[in-house]
Amino acid sequence: MSPWELAFVVTASYLIGAIPVGYIAGRVVKGIDVREYGSGVTGATNVLRVLGRGPFVGVLIADALKGYAPTLITWYLFHSHDLQVAAGIAAVIGHDFPVYIRFRGGRGVATSFGVYAALAMPLAVGLVAVGIFIALTLRYMSVMSLVTVPLGASIMLLFAVAGVGEGYTYSKTIFGAFATLLVTLTHIGNIRRLIRGTEPKIGEGVAAHPREPQSRAT
Repeated sequence: MSPWELAFVVTASYLIGAIPVGYIAGRVVKGIDVREYGSGVTGATNVLRVLGRGPFVGVLIADALKGYAPTLITWYLFHSHDLQVAAGIAAVIGHDFPVYIRFRGGRGVATSFGVYAALAMPLAVGLVAVGIFIALTLRYMSVMSLVTVPLGASIMLLFAVAGVGEGYTYSKTIFGAFATLLVTLTHIGNIRRLIRGTEPKIGEGVAAHPREPQSRAT
């Protein structure tokens, strides 16, 4: 892995991850900036609250592809797990801090799932199943995020230690640790509301009016 290869992968992956799909959906569907509503982010969950189920599905898939595509393409171009991890991290950072819209993006959950899929598809399929179960039973998207992303990191580490297959390398556990840390930090406000019992469930707290200025994490 040369410095030039690393620079190319990181730059390209960041710019792909930074494509503000949720923001674009808000402008196209309702002519609004979704960051002025609900949780104030561009992620799929806020799009669900503000724009509805159709745009939610589209944004969810697109945000996942922003992590999946650059991470998988990096493997086919360079056959390097280390560069794959760099691509995944850069894509998630791009989603959370997109240069195109002044670095105010999402929380990186769907994009992290996309990276997991490129790094280990069977693991990603299992995480999606767990996520759907949590979303349907508890109806908290924040709980789904806070459980599944760290779970994926833990499984990747366990498989790397156990030597399960050539695809589960220690370098890939770096992405899991990074994704866990970032998702946790961006959900601090949600954790506080869960403790207080004020966290809105799926279908509740629809943002019909512009939000008051506040921290993105709350």
